[in-house]
Amino acid sequence: MFRTETAGEVVEAASNAFTDFLTTWRTPLIIVAIIIIAVIVNWILRRLLDRTVTQIVQGVKKSQNVDTTSEIKAAPYIHARAVQRTRTLGSVGRAVITIFVAVAAIILILSQLNVNFGAVLTSAGIVAAGLAFGAQNIVKDVLNGIFMVFEDQLGVGDIITVGTITGTVENVGIRVTQVRSMDGTLWFVRNGEILTLGNASQGWGRALIDITVNANQDLAHVSDVALQAARALLTSERYARKVTGEPEVWGLESVFGDRATLRLAVRTRPEAQWEVQRGLRAELRQKFTDAGVKLADEYPKLPRGEQ
Repeated sequence: MFRTETAGEVVEAASNAFTDFLTTWRTPLIIVAIIIIAVIVNWILRRLLDRTVTQIVQGVKKSQNVDTTSEIKAAPYIHARAVQRTRTLGSVGRAVITIFVAVAAIILILSQLNVNFGAVLTSAGIVAAGLAFGAQNIVKDVLNGIFMVFEDQLGVGDIITVGTITGTVENVGIRVTQVRSMDGTLWFVRNGEILTLGNASQGWGRALIDITVNANQDLAHVSDVALQAARALLTSERYARKVTGEPEVWGLESVFGDRATLRLAVRTRPEAQWEVQRGLRAELRQKFTDAGVKLADEYPKLPRGEQ
C-alpha cells in the first residue's frame, strides 16, 4: 500500500526545498536585490533633487510675481541668474548622483562575489597608469566642466558662443555641454574643448544699430531724430523693462560716397538686445519717414572719375 504524506511532511519538504533554493542562489539573489535597490535609490534621489530645483525656481518666480522663465529674465539680474544657476547645478547633480549610486552598487556586488579589493585596486592602478595617456581628455573634460559650473561661466538657459556655435544651453553635464543653436541643431560640446566662451546672458547687453543715410543732409538732425525714435520706443510698456540705459548716438562710423553711417547704442538687460534692435529698426524707419530723413541708396554713388 502507498503511504500518504501528512500535511506536516509536505510543509517540511517545501521548507527544505526553499532553504536549498536560497542556499544555492543566495549570491545571485543578493546581487539582483542590490541592483534593484540601487535603481530605486537613484530614482528617489534624482526626484528629490528635481523637486528641490523646481521649488527654488518657483520661489524666485513667486517673489518676482511672474509665471514664466522668460519674464524672470526681465526681472532684476540676480533673480534670473539664481534660476539659471540652480538648474545648472541640478543638471550636474543628477549625473553625480547616478555615478555615486553606481559605484556604491558595484562595490557591494564585488563584496558578494568575495573579490579581493586589494588586488582589484592594484590592478586598477596598473590599468589606470596604462590608460592615463588615452584618458587624459576625459579627465580634462570632467575637470573643466566642474570649474565652469562652480565659476558660473554658463548655466542652463544661457545664450552662449563657443567657437562657431551660438545657441542656448540645454544641459550641462560632467563631460559634455548641450547647446541648441538658432536653427534647432543640438550641439554636443566637450567641456575640455571649451577654451573661449562668450555668454550673452550675464550682466547686461547692448543693442547696436548702424544707420546708413544719405550724406548730403544735416547729420546732426539725423542724430536727433534717431534719439527721439529710440526714446519713444523705450518708454513703451513692451520695452521699458528690457532697457537699462539711455540711447546714445556714438557718432559717425564711416563715410563712403554719398553714404554716411551713424551708430546708435542702447544698453539692455541680458538677452534683450536682439529684440530691442528689431523694435528700434522699425521705429527708426517710421520716424525718418515722418521727419524727411533720407536713407542711403542700396549702392553708393562714387565720384565720376572713380566709376
